[in-house]
Amino acid sequence: MPDTTLSKGLIASAKTLCPSNGVRKPRQADLRRAVSAAYYAVFHGLARTCADALVGKTKAKRPNKAWVEVYRGLDHGTAKNACNAAANIAFPQGIKDFSDAFKQLQAARHAADYDPMIRLSKIEALSFITLAEDSISALAGAGRNDKIAFATWVLITSKGANEARARARAANPRQV
Repeated sequence: MPDTTLSKGLIASAKTLCPSNGVRKPRQADLRRAVSAAYYAVFHGLARTCADALVGKTKAKRPNKAWVEVYRGLDHGTAKNACNAAANIAFPQGIKDFSDAFKQLQAARHAADYDPMIRLSKIEALSFITLAEDSISALAGAGRNDKIAFATWVLITSKGANEARARARAANPRQV
């Protein structure tokens, strides 16, 4: 059974690692893990949104194997590229905000996980956690049809899909 609270749990973990109130100064390892958890909260929020939009939200009305396949079909690099390109597509502002946050959080996670020279401040880590929460809310607030459009945009990157998108943009540059 899929964990439908994974994004919320990852945000809670990030907040535990980097509490907004408290007397102790978090260790760099805690700040780095908090930033990483914030990104993964957004990633899993997107994966769930894609699966819910394309297969269905209600467990009783969806084929779970298909739901898991769509959820697991999300790729970090492909999602980043799609989010980069989303700024030029007629998505609603909430999805554009999510896309921008996704890119920022992925870059922050890469730095936190792989750059031995980076030094994060508590304020920076907290701002990434807030960005993750806000972007998850923005995506959740999008309309059903916009979520379906964004899910297909992020997941389906075949040559044929890209050619169809290019033709659609040429015919009407303001549309997805």
